[in-house]
Amino acid sequence: MKLGPARGAAARQDRFSRLRRDQEAAPKLRAMFPMVEQLRFDLRFEGGGAITPVPQSRVLYPPARAHFSFPCPHNDCDGSFNLDTVVQAAVDDPSHRIEGVLKCAGLRGGDFTAKLPCRLHLRYTLTAVCSPAH
Repeated sequence: MKLGPARGAAARQDRFSRLRRDQEAAPKLRAMFPMVEQLRFDLRFEGGGAITPVPQSRVLYPPARAHFSFPCPHNDCDGSFNLDTVVQAAVDDPSHRIEGVLKCAGLRGGDFTAKLPCRLHLRYTLTAVCSPAH
């Protein structure tokens, strides 16, 4: 009987459904940060196992939802990276640029094995392009 993959797939689907609901409920970027014309997230990953996810870049414009939590790119991990405070820091910083590292606090593993800490690290660079008045 192979129940593991189905349960794992259901858990992933639940995680993405929750993420989608959170994104849809978030205010628009222009409402949260009226002076921001663009937010650029450059995300690089380190550690976390034999396979390291590829770097990602995301750009948000004023009509986008102000949702700054990204799921861990490992399919078998239940963690995420929350960059809410990082966005606020980048907007407030005179250079409008913040770099740092976050560690995934999620757990990885199949349904029939012990779940282990993810250990993936996210190295991020966040750049906020603001209107000249700010």
